Amino acid sequence: MADAPISFLPLGAILQTLKIGDVNIVQGFPSQSHYSSHNAPYFGETIGRVANRIRDAKLDSLNGGKSYALAANNGKNNLHGGVVGWGKRIWDGPIPAGIRTIKGVEGVGDLEGESVMFSLLSEDGDEGFPGTVEAKAFYTAAKKEVDGKDVTILGIEYEAELVGGADETVINMTNHS
Repeated sequence: MADAPISFLPLGAILQTLKIGDVNIVQGFPSQSHYSSHNAPYFGETIGRVANRIRDAKLDSLNGGKSYALAANNGKNNLHGGVVGWGKRIWDGPIPAGIRTIKGVEGVGDLEGESVMFSLLSEDGDEGFPGTVEAKAFYTAAKKEVDGKDVTILGIEYEAELVGGADETVINMTNHS
């Protein structure tokens, strides 16, 4: 899979390879086992529930004023979802997701391309976060000729849905490529 122009891993719904010509422009490792043991920089991971730090690993005033203690993994703070945030979990996928549109590509407009999807169920209390969330990450690849050159475009879209009766949580997903 590492020789493909674009490749993924189920661990963290990781974008492992995005080749331009013969050069992989994504930093990372040659195998999933390396990501499991050496990926403190979060290379290629889908970060969640919350990208970045939550001060003092605590959420205040959610769900009617309740406070939630989160996993502290960056000193006294919660970083990228905690000790085992979404980037450190095995996602379902990649599953073919058909044709999707990459919207608003600068200088090109909207593009349609082949997609794959990863999904993850994050239970209520996962790393201290309230509410059960069904998360999805869609990767869509398209090619287009721009100014006489073949261009590869990779779009990433996220969906997160509260399920099981939860009515409030925090989510801020990103990709760490």
